[in-house]
Amino acid sequence: MADLNLNCNCDDGAQTATLEDIRNRVLIRLGYAAQVANPPPGMVVLLNSFIQGAQETVYRKYPGKRTVRFFSWLMTIGERFYGIADNDQTGGGAAFPCDKIMSPGDIEWVGFYDLNNAWFPLTNGIPPEFYTSASAANGWPAFYEIRQCIEIFPAPQAAYTLVIKGSFGLLPFADDADFCTVDSEIIFNLALADAKAHYGQPDADRYAARAAAMLGDEVAGDHQTARYVPGQVPNTPAAPPLYVPVP
Repeated sequence: MADLNLNCNCDDGAQTATLEDIRNRVLIRLGYAAQVANPPPGMVVLLNSFIQGAQETVYRKYPGKRTVRFFSWLMTIGERFYGIADNDQTGGGAAFPCDKIMSPGDIEWVGFYDLNNAWFPLTNGIPPEFYTSASAANGWPAFYEIRQCIEIFPAPQAAYTLVIKGSFGLLPFADDADFCTVDSEIIFNLALADAKAHYGQPDADRYAARAAAMLGDEVAGDHQTARYVPGQVPNTPAAPPLYVPVP
């Protein structure tokens, strides 16, 4: 079966603010407008630390929809374990390469599709008592766990394709030309609040509140048209039926 394209372009160009862009804005608001091109000694390292920490905080609160992709692994018959960073796209084995790596803590859906391109969900959690039959015949995958790697149980009986919908982690953000991964305006306000607090400027709380409000708006907007019904529990996927020839 041909590779199935599940994603948009690897880079969507949505984030246009670099580390340097955000740092210069913070410098101006701190009162160093005349020294943006030549900051005081140690200031660049200090502000970079605030900005990088702000991005990490924002990402942990809300990765954002723009970081969501499908990650896939072509499973091997009898193999239960798959590397988190070894998905088909980063491994170069698929027709749609991308260097993004899945973040295990930000997952929306896990499942697989079979040789007929029929999709099935997997249930989170492999009870340890299931390992009593771990050495039994390969079968129809029904459960998964993510620890240091991804485990599927039972081991697949055919070369199915494991698919996970989730966010990729933060992109490199150490050089001046590196682009931020999440909303740059929230990063700016949160980093500015930290910097102002560090220097004892009285309006630090104003920018912290602004960052919190903007983050809340982003989270609320993420729901889009979704509606929620409490108490729903997904059913364990059923194995496909076996058709017995009729004489």
